[in-house]
Amino acid sequence: MAFGGSQLLMIEEGVGRFSTVLHYGDGTETHLPVTTPAKDLITATEIDYRKYRGEIKRLRDEHPLFEDRLDIPVADFEDFVAEALLLPSMLEKTDPVSFFVLGGLLHRSLQTEDDGSASFLLDAAGELLYILEEPIRAQIRLRNIFEMTFDGMERATQRERFERLCQVYPDVGRLCDSASLPDVEQRQRAFRVTSIFGLRLLELALYFQQDTQRIARCDYCWGWFIPKTKKVTRYCDRVTDGFPCKQRGSRFKRNLVEEQDGALRVYSQLRDRMYARFLRWQDAAPTERANLIPMDYDQYTTWSENARLARMEYLDGKLTIEKFLRRIDTTHELKSYEADKAELVEETVWQHMVTGDFNFDAETHYPETMQVLDLGAEDPKWELQTADELRREDQKGHQSLREKYGKE
Repeated sequence: MAFGGSQLLMIEEGVGRFSTVLHYGDGTETHLPVTTPAKDLITATEIDYRKYRGEIKRLRDEHPLFEDRLDIPVADFEDFVAEALLLPSMLEKTDPVSFFVLGGLLHRSLQTEDDGSASFLLDAAGELLYILEEPIRAQIRLRNIFEMTFDGMERATQRERFERLCQVYPDVGRLCDSASLPDVEQRQRAFRVTSIFGLRLLELALYFQQDTQRIARCDYCWGWFIPKTKKVTRYCDRVTDGFPCKQRGSRFKRNLVEEQDGALRVYSQLRDRMYARFLRWQDAAPTERANLIPMDYDQYTTWSENARLARMEYLDGKLTIEKFLRRIDTTHELKSYEADKAELVEETVWQHMVTGDFNFDAETHYPETMQVLDLGAEDPKWELQTADELRREDQKGHQSLREKYGKE
């Protein structure tokens, strides 16, 4: 597919290094700086769309075109189009790929002929808004993929990370399977993609095809980064709030009082979680299972039997704590296999929502304010909570050290 005669390409400029190419309808091209898929993916998650998103919301909420009335003046539609066409310019420097793609998509949308219906102008305006939100949707999906694929997977191999992605988002996994790509030894591979998100899926496939770089999450700032060595790396090289993440992270790590979970306690927690997944899967209608982690009867019984035998060997002294935990953690849900420090990754409300929908958007999910009554309090009272406070509550147990201890 071409965007108004233009094409979005990705060309290999060296082993594992690529350039995104903006090929215009007149034959001219712009080659973006050469980088690796891992670096470009991380950059894509960090693009700041807040002002751009605010302008789209303003158009939708405040433009007179959307006022409730019987007749819509063509002049209002023309004014709306003029404003809408200016918005992509906000992305020209920070996100040239989206600026390029939006130009073609908007041009093509405006070629649609008036069908004479009363709703044509509103439908056409709605389509323009939907197109303008394409970069935001692509980033939301990519961020959710990162959450499910790379968070807590520092000890995992690239293959295990890919299997985790396929487990949570099977459709996405099929679309970015590196097995479908040309051989890595082929000289100057070139790819054509049809959308912004399509570019991110291609980069994910290229990322999983190599193992020289891996994506990890900084425990302090919660940002994504590429460790310099193959050793487990907890902190990135960023400077956050005026301090290196490594320095502040090490300090706050000492404040983190981790529960000293015994191996058998972790076994019980994992068993309960697997059983809960099995019940959810069994009780769900076939049409509802796309949003669940697969756990049918055969999968559950296989895990249970493996875990039961491992538990017996552990109690008989045939397995160390580390080997026991590794053997029962078949879905990579433990942060550590160290003796007396095994900590189960809690499935927070936030993670459950992201798992269920890779289009989950915190910006639209949480209202600006909400009245909340804590029934667990000794003297329950209604409190007004902001969207940020509601999000923090849902993320409890799965937060950065900065967010957890930064105010101390």
